[in-house]
Amino acid sequence: MDLRPDPIDADDFRVFPRHLDGKARSRHHAEYAGWHRDACWNGRRFERFPEYIVRAQSIADVGHSIDFARRHGLSVSVRGRGHSYAGCFLRDNGLLLDLSALDRIDVDPAARIAAVQPGVSARQLAQALAPHGLAFPTGHGGDVGLSGFLLGGGLGINFRAWGGMSAFNLRALDLIGADGELLHADAEHHPQLFWAARGGGPGLGFVAVKFYLDCQPLPACITGSSAHTGLDRLGALLQAVERADPPPALQVMIAVVPDDDGLQAALSTLAFADTAQQAQALHAALFSRLPAGLVEPLARDQPSSFEAIYRQSEAMLVSRRYRCDNVLTDRGADAARILAAHLPLRPSPASVPLLIWRGEPRLPDAAFSARGRWFVSTYAQWDAERDDEANRRWLKALYDELAGVASGAYINEFDLEERSAQVERCFAPANWARLRELRHRCDPDGVFHDVRIGRR
Repeated sequence: MDLRPDPIDADDFRVFPRHLDGKARSRHHAEYAGWHRDACWNGRRFERFPEYIVRAQSIADVGHSIDFARRHGLSVSVRGRGHSYAGCFLRDNGLLLDLSALDRIDVDPAARIAAVQPGVSARQLAQALAPHGLAFPTGHGGDVGLSGFLLGGGLGINFRAWGGMSAFNLRALDLIGADGELLHADAEHHPQLFWAARGGGPGLGFVAVKFYLDCQPLPACITGSSAHTGLDRLGALLQAVERADPPPALQVMIAVVPDDDGLQAALSTLAFADTAQQAQALHAALFSRLPAGLVEPLARDQPSSFEAIYRQSEAMLVSRRYRCDNVLTDRGADAARILAAHLPLRPSPASVPLLIWRGEPRLPDAAFSARGRWFVSTYAQWDAERDDEANRRWLKALYDELAGVASGAYINEFDLEERSAQVERCFAPANWARLRELRHRCDPDGVFHDVRIGRR
């Protein structure tokens, strides 16, 4: 690469869009403000402005955009569907490559493989697979994009039974690197890039343009059960779940939500089975082992589905403005104590912590390497701009303290705005070093923005 990039003049940008099937807008275009506003679902309207936004309509557009950026010294960031709490793809200067219109899905039912473009959402994939009796461990929200979700590892639906993390159902991918070349990567071809794609997160030094996914048989019987207890018993509940060690096909989640007496820990379980009897046995494997009186049952063995899971997750997000952070931890009771101390101080009663049981899965060698039996994420949400700073400070104070009991973090819900300098916490030390070396080797001139917001 020529280390002296060509300056951009008006003619350069007038010519560039003519090579695209999609469209491009510069910061000087009248439509730019609307494109920037629409790029992220989070209503906080991030004050980070790329010089150009490209809405790709083809894989060729991706290559043309990378070539243009490389020639002119612009750093590229990539948007799948914009479902990022931190708006991590919105960066000052450079070029934002928006892939949301690339949403083709091709299913091979006999091979149980889906070829999926990066703009596909969880709901779109589930709807495409269901007629073939297939499923994939998508994100829990229907609008979550497959691209960013998978590249960050993917803590998906029924993830414990289906690979430990959703990214481990990734068979191969097509990608375009900093040199504009289209490559196919899997365990045998470009294995280092395949290793990185399974959990390396944003800022990898390439653009994934197609994912080849190993799909699973769609469970014939998905059911949910629920119970609740007081917040003061959250630590005891986490310890009881640990002792029970639920089977992988039972997904266990605990949300801390308001009730008439203050705050309660709401336990929900999802069973993925072939028959109602199998589903009942999965729920019983946990509930029968909880100490008597620890929880009050609310509902048992209620029919559920992927769509019901999406709607339930989406119903948790009730505000316009969001921040999120998380830890993975083996010290559930200590995390519960910290949550109980901070939650009464939350500026917004709508903010919700969610704890998901991960157990101790044996994961294959891949970029995703964070460990911790419990995933503890908090979704701070509010409506008024004047409350931004209070919610930022509260979430930071909570996760500053939770960091003391953490064994890792999940990059897809890590607060990259606040903690970019600590992003290595999302990886085992050797994996982080390997990712950094691989990025330097694949993108030595910084064609792609770094994962850390504020750095190239």
